[in-house]
Amino acid sequence: MEFCGKSCIHGHPCRGLNGENVCLPCLSCNNTNQKHTANDMCMICYTEPLPSSPCIKLECDHIFHYECIRQILEKRWLGSRITFGFLLCPICKTRISHPSLEEVLQPIHCLFEDVKIKSLTRLQHDGLFNCDAINKPGGIFYQDPAGYAMERYAYYECSKCGKAYFGGEGRCEHEHNDDFNPADLVCGGCVDISREQECPKHGKDFIEFKCRYCCSLAVFYCFGTTHFCNTCHNNHTVVTNMSKPQLPQCPAAPLGKKLTGTECPLGLQHPPTGDEFSLGCALCKNLQCF
Repeated sequence: MEFCGKSCIHGHPCRGLNGENVCLPCLSCNNTNQKHTANDMCMICYTEPLPSSPCIKLECDHIFHYECIRQILEKRWLGSRITFGFLLCPICKTRISHPSLEEVLQPIHCLFEDVKIKSLTRLQHDGLFNCDAINKPGGIFYQDPAGYAMERYAYYECSKCGKAYFGGEGRCEHEHNDDFNPADLVCGGCVDISREQECPKHGKDFIEFKCRYCCSLAVFYCFGTTHFCNTCHNNHTVVTNMSKPQLPQCPAAPLGKKLTGTECPLGLQHPPTGDEFSLGCALCKNLQCF
């Protein structure tokens, strides 16, 4: 990106983008209403002052290097779970918006709506629209069912179709995993399943699988053969090095551990630990993780 090339009435060069309809407010003029000056550093890179590179002003009036803000959007979230904190201004947490960013923002907004709709559908399915977290004044999600649902449920981006798929409740994520292969994230609809396993009402979009090594909902699909939950995937050598007779039978916790009691956390009967198993359509049953 190139600088605007124009100058303000005092002769200071515009530090905005070339081709913008409205110039960036002058960073060198002494304007008391201006949030940023030419001496300010970019609050994303923290290495160069704002005038060193073409800048944009977001709708919240905060100014950043164009390339810095674009890199944040292109890198998107950290780890495997979809989160949208990167979509907010680094200073005031207002939603990022600027005409020059529409190309990179459009697919992110589509994914956001996908996660939002699926989260709300699951929240309604679980009968939680009247829970205290949404209806009790003073809570961070008061009258915000979408925000609560997107925080409660963990969704992942399928590497094949690009859609979001359910991977359990957010509280079931025991660790933040940055060391993963995005190609291993595959939704139930993109796994090669038989036509008999498709839901006649909802199709493949809500098909879910059990972790091969425990009684948890699967998130990862690796080697073209194996479904893992988050914990078993993050420590896959622990379970993949165990022979089938060594694996604990239902109810089984992650990492080859046996749960107490006799009730399966998934609430259903399934093949022995170590076998692949489709849980069927999530909207046609009420599944829980532990």
